[in-house]
Amino acid sequence: MCFILVGNQFPCSENYLLLKNLYKKSKLADLYSKYSQLFFAELVATFIFVFIAIGSINSALYFSSPLTEVGLIIIALGNGLAIFISIASMGRISGAHLNPAVTLAMLIAGKIDMVKSFIYIAGQLSGSCLAALSVSFFIWSGSDTATGAHSLADGISLSDGVIIEFVLTFVLVFTVFSAISDKPISKLPAAVTIGIVVTANMLIAIPLTGASMNPARSFGPALINGTWLYHWIYWVGPISGALVGAITYTLLIGSKTDRKSIGVIRIR
Repeated sequence: MCFILVGNQFPCSENYLLLKNLYKKSKLADLYSKYSQLFFAELVATFIFVFIAIGSINSALYFSSPLTEVGLIIIALGNGLAIFISIASMGRISGAHLNPAVTLAMLIAGKIDMVKSFIYIAGQLSGSCLAALSVSFFIWSGSDTATGAHSLADGISLSDGVIIEFVLTFVLVFTVFSAISDKPISKLPAAVTIGIVVTANMLIAIPLTGASMNPARSFGPALINGTWLYHWIYWVGPISGALVGAITYTLLIGSKTDRKSIGVIRIR
């Protein structure tokens, strides 16, 4: 037995309180609070984005099935607005990356460390899975529900798919770095600028690859619905495009400090 009465004292209880006080005074409590906040910020932000993104697909199909130009606009606007809402709501806490490709681009640019990048990506993938689960089984439930899983259109080869996702994500990340810089080219808020570029990319590539630009956006629906065909494209294309976009922006437009930080990967 742990709690044995000896002289009106509870030795094990005292040891527990001692350990608890030591924990509070140590850096572990601060680290846990800091990293858990980042994890849940990315989880909630990505949940909001993926929930609205998949929901907009079902709304588009509700009004225009099979998908027409009107449906295409609904989906593109839904994704752009979802990005705006997510960044506006959680950007102050974690930066609202929402996207493993963006997080890895920030890592290679020296803007975050490896520990944070791991926590960000874990939060993003978790949020995507929860959103896909919510939409598929609780909101738009039914046999005709769009799962939001990405795939290649007829006539689009594997190499075409990788190149399209590469270019789209290159444009996205280049814009992200410009929007969050100390001296942004545009005076628009970052959330607005990034939302606009996502909308534009969606209008271009929804009929081709689904315009993912985001491994987390593709991962959740793929896991929940078991659709893994061509899934690797939505990791290779966006991540490679993001890394090249980050490096290109830093070398061409970034400050001297940015150029010194590129490629310097910190553990913590």
